[in-house]
Amino acid sequence: MIDVVAVLRPEDVVVDFLSVLDPARGREVHLLVADRGAYLKLPVGVPLAGRLAPLADLLAGSADGAKPYSPGAAADAIALETGDVEATVWTHNPADRRERRGRWGLELADLVRRAPVLHAVGDAHWFQWITDVDERLSPSLIESKLDFVNTHGTELLSLDEQDDDALLTSRVHSVERFFGSTPDERARLYAVMGGRGEHAALVSDPWEFATSPYEVERLDAVLDWVRSHLDPAAGRVIEVGACEGALTRRLLAEGYSVDATEPNQAFLERLRALTVTGPGDLRVHPHSYEDLTTTRRLTGSAYLLIELLYYEQDLALLDRFPTDRLFVAMDPTKLAAQSWPSGWSVEEQVELAGPRFEPVVSGRAHLRKRGSRGVLLRRR
Repeated sequence: MIDVVAVLRPEDVVVDFLSVLDPARGREVHLLVADRGAYLKLPVGVPLAGRLAPLADLLAGSADGAKPYSPGAAADAIALETGDVEATVWTHNPADRRERRGRWGLELADLVRRAPVLHAVGDAHWFQWITDVDERLSPSLIESKLDFVNTHGTELLSLDEQDDDALLTSRVHSVERFFGSTPDERARLYAVMGGRGEHAALVSDPWEFATSPYEVERLDAVLDWVRSHLDPAAGRVIEVGACEGALTRRLLAEGYSVDATEPNQAFLERLRALTVTGPGDLRVHPHSYEDLTTTRRLTGSAYLLIELLYYEQDLALLDRFPTDRLFVAMDPTKLAAQSWPSGWSVEEQVELAGPRFEPVVSGRAHLRKRGSRGVLLRRR
């Protein structure tokens, strides 16, 4: 049996996979360190110090001149070097908040042939994980881990906390946890960490608006809220950041005429499909929040900014929307921290959904949905 640890950087092996290196497992270990272009074989019987020494050498050396492994080249090397021997591949979590590691875990797992793949939980603290293998490190292994990072990772210990390579308390684990995944689960885990960027559109319905009881309740409440203030005959509704149209569908079914905007190209194409398959008067636009306040202004009876204002948008631009009503909804804590431009007054606040815990990605993990509160702003 061969354990193959395939990671981006030398220190990743130690902080997330030291239990796999433990000689007490009695297994041959292969190490693939992508950014150093290194593939190392550690036979059975090599003590832990001997297994850590080449990693220390790699960490001390420069990546300059190395030919890094791509995920495809790594999968080929693993297949070649393990041959017909049964093997397990250990790698990064597609939901690791360090984007390069998450991407590596996603792509490598999709390309590995024959061998099962296990992901380290890694730096993904937004979720509570349902894992398949949990390894509680012995005091001697913890001592070895800390000694390695203190001795060989001094530069990484000094990095800013926002740096993906910084060695932080939350990244140096005393219990190493691992899970397997299906291709769809991997893609969804990676997408859900993509925010509103291009990676979020890797799969359809990444935030599970169609299946999550919380999200269904929240979207239905938004529709009821809008309906209580706005007659469908009053004019067009501008939905900013409509994503794939979960709320759009509800508005159209109630008879609203909707201008839906979405700058993400993949989401935009899915939104446009509603103009063919869905009922009602829908116009779709590739405009961002900023576009709508400058060159792409759309006139409507109200603007809907639902779960949108999390991305440091300039709230002063709200004055440029050609409407007297803004429906805004978001996490109550974030909403309370907003300072609205002086040209707007708060007419109403309403609770749309309370916080709750909910499983995600087929129950692979769970997290706290933060709740949603709506505020209706009127132009003074």
